[in-house]
Amino acid sequence: MKLFKTTLLIVLISLVSGCAQNASHKLISPLPSGIDTGNMQDCTVVAAFNADDFKWMGGNLHMTVFSKELYDIVDIHQMQVGDTLLFAGQPVVINSLHTDEGRIDINGGLDQGGYCLVGYEGGTYIARNWDDYPTYSQLGQSEVALADNFVIIDCGLEPNDPIDTIRSEQKQYIESLEDSRREFNQLNTTVTIENGMITEINRHWIP
Repeated sequence: MKLFKTTLLIVLISLVSGCAQNASHKLISPLPSGIDTGNMQDCTVVAAFNADDFKWMGGNLHMTVFSKELYDIVDIHQMQVGDTLLFAGQPVVINSLHTDEGRIDINGGLDQGGYCLVGYEGGTYIARNWDDYPTYSQLGQSEVALADNFVIIDCGLEPNDPIDTIRSEQKQYIESLEDSRREFNQLNTTVTIENGMITEINRHWIP
């Protein structure tokens, strides 16, 4: 009986200790974007849409709005094994950490199916995927009016192709795009909004 009580006491201590340790683990989330998708007035946002999302009769564009995931430098420097990192909208439990010349590899880094963070501007860290693409959080859907004089700045198929700047006949330009060019996504597209109206759509070249 004494042995049973001693064993039970050890188990209880282990459970309490484990709970205390788990309670110390943190959830590290990206910094708030500060963007209200229901009321965007003066901002430049990352967005995804396709050619069919332009509503020319009403002069609107329906788009999905994203935010580049930035992490506070203090949170990242205090990060430890056992914490959870919110990465591309998904929780990732940190099993290993390795720092090398400002790069932080999580769970073995990209080469081993893990994750990578690098220093960014303004006291932040940013996640990096292959081809140095950052990660984005989806903020929501939004339908925004097109300004009468909105401009489309569009890259070519190759990195050295000339950039097209479309200041008139935007409808004809969008509708004439080949199928492979009708998709605009968060990796290559930003939308500038002024006074609640879209004034510029900019698609840059990516690998």
